[in-house]
Amino acid sequence: MSVHFILDGYNIVKQTKFINSTTLKAGREGLLSFIENYHPQGSFKNKVTIVFDGKKDINIKLCSSIPEVIFTKGETADAYIKRIVEKVAFPKNVVVVTNDRELEFFVRRSGAKIMSVNEFLLKAKINKSKDLEQTLELPSYVSDKITSELKQLWLKDR
Repeated sequence: MSVHFILDGYNIVKQTKFINSTTLKAGREGLLSFIENYHPQGSFKNKVTIVFDGKKDINIKLCSSIPEVIFTKGETADAYIKRIVEKVAFPKNVVVVTNDRELEFFVRRSGAKIMSVNEFLLKAKINKSKDLEQTLELPSYVSDKITSELKQLWLKDR
C-alpha cells in the first residue's frame, strides 16, 4: 500500500537551513533536488506532492517525475492541502509534512497523518552525516576558524 506525501513547500524551505536560500526559486529547486536525490518519501511507489503558494507560470526544472509540483494561484498552500486531505478516499494513507500548527490540527482531525519537517528530513536515505555535511555550507567565520586551528595543529607537530 503506497503512501501519499503532501509537502507544505515553503514551510519546509523556510525551516531547512541547507535548502533555505536568498531567493524563493533557489529554495524550491533545493527542495526538489533534495527529494530527487535522497528520497525521504521512502519507496518510489509513494507519491509526493509539493504545494507552493504562487503563480502557475513559475517554471521549475525537474530531473525526474518523482514529485508533483502544484502552485496555488489565488489561494494559500494550506487551504489547497486541506482540500486534498478532505477529498482523499483513504486519509490514513496520506502524510502531510509541515510545521504549521493550524494545518497540523486540521490534518489530524481528518484522519490523515502529520510529519514534522525534521522527521521528514531524517527519513532521507543518506549516509548519516557524510552526505548531509557536503550539502551544508559552513559560515566563512567558522571555516576560517577551523582552518587556523588545523594550521596550528599541523605546524605544531613539525
